[in-house]
Amino acid sequence: MNFKQVNIKEALFDQKQKSYTLLDQVSSILSTSVKLDEDVLYRLQHAPVDQILDLNKLDESDQLNLFTIKEIKNICLKYNLRFLDSSYFKAEFPYEAISKIKAFEGKYQVKVKSFKVVAPAEVFKLEDCNKDPLLFAQLADNRYYLIHQWGSDMAWYRALQSFPVKSIYSYFIFMWLPAALVAFGLPFSWLNVAPENEFTLRIWLTVHSFIALFFFVIFLGSTAHKNFSENSWDSKYYNS
Repeated sequence: MNFKQVNIKEALFDQKQKSYTLLDQVSSILSTSVKLDEDVLYRLQHAPVDQILDLNKLDESDQLNLFTIKEIKNICLKYNLRFLDSSYFKAEFPYEAISKIKAFEGKYQVKVKSFKVVAPAEVFKLEDCNKDPLLFAQLADNRYYLIHQWGSDMAWYRALQSFPVKSIYSYFIFMWLPAALVAFGLPFSWLNVAPENEFTLRIWLTVHSFIALFFFVIFLGSTAHKNFSENSWDSKYYNS
């Protein structure tokens, strides 16, 4: 067996070439990853393209993240949130959300072109006439896949706080409370009525206080361009 003599200079150049090859491979992988990140971010920040993704073969674990438009609407009404295209979201998208989008697209060999975000109105760039956002990918049949959630949790009392502005019906129900507080909070000495007629008078005051407060608050809301959640949950306008 003949053993070739080792030229240390040639061996050094061979090692250098191997290092360059490895660095080129790493650089190529990183460059591809960066391009994918930029592509996903571009689609998140720009107007969506009309697209229907009919994914009938979602894994069982992914099926848990599918929500109908009705389910999303109910949550938006309950907590006074907006459900808008991701291009209206004015905060930065976390890298974890971008990574999950890439993983989802790679897993099912698709390219999502329409994203939605559920969040309070103040985190959107709303047109004229970083609180717990949810990022969705739009699929077929008015279904949406929950990609990622970030930010801090909403206060436990937000549902109660949002109840009066949920709809005209919830507002109607709520306004009886301040009306009753006004009517039954008045001292008896102010009523100038016989004790046996006190309750009847307080009921009468409740009804009339309700009517006065109901229309007064409606007037204030209309002058401030406010609307009920059932009318604004998917609107891109701040005054609707």
